[in-house]
Amino acid sequence: MLLSPTELVAAAKAEITEASVEEFHEMADAQCLLIDLRDRDEYLAAHLPGAVCEPRGMLEFKIHGLVQAEMPVTDAPPADQPIVLYCGTGGRSALSAQSLQSMGYTNVRSIAGGIDAWNAAGLPLANRDG
Repeated sequence: MLLSPTELVAAAKAEITEASVEEFHEMADAQCLLIDLRDRDEYLAAHLPGAVCEPRGMLEFKIHGLVQAEMPVTDAPPADQPIVLYCGTGGRSALSAQSLQSMGYTNVRSIAGGIDAWNAAGLPLANRDG
């Protein structure tokens, strides 16, 4: 049976933890590795403050090194590091969260609605082109 992209994302969202933009904004000062999964040009135009850019296509190949380099919680093992993912609308981040969980990461969240929901809520962005 073939799945549509919408069905694939819905299945991923059933297996992951999503945080609303409001929940994440309230915890934004918490130590976490915040990853923007969008393309570099999208990231450079505007991104969430404190986010690192790691486009979706290479995430699984680079996540171990990225976690080791960033280690926001120094007393936690790499698998337990808090990781928050976002993209444009939440689809790529849901699929990525599911993938990272499959790789053994235990503290992964996706921001529901992505940067579009963040922007709609009027929350601050970095590098916004005028």
